[in-house]
Amino acid sequence: MRYLTLSLLGFLVATGAQAAERQASIEVSELSCPTCPYIAADAVKSIDSVEILKGDYDQAAEKIVFLVSYDDTITTPEAIAQASMQYGYPGRVLDDASGS
Repeated sequence: MRYLTLSLLGFLVATGAQAAERQASIEVSELSCPTCPYIAADAVKSIDSVEILKGDYDQAAEKIVFLVSYDDTITTPEAIAQASMQYGYPGRVLDDASGS
């Protein structure tokens, strides 16, 4: 019975997290090498609940724009944009499609 209760609780928590899903466009710049976009993507995905839906890489401009989905009860677009700074790539929020 205890296992069933914990399973049900896990389902309810997971269902609630989906209800808070939002999207944002995040630009990461100063990507000067072929592996930089992959490193930036790994940094963005390292934030809990973040999933990259799309990435548009502009090699000439040395930047990439990620369309991400995230749970707004766990993180913010600003925190997602700052994740790439751990590797020296500045990030900024272009559009918070959630309207928040």
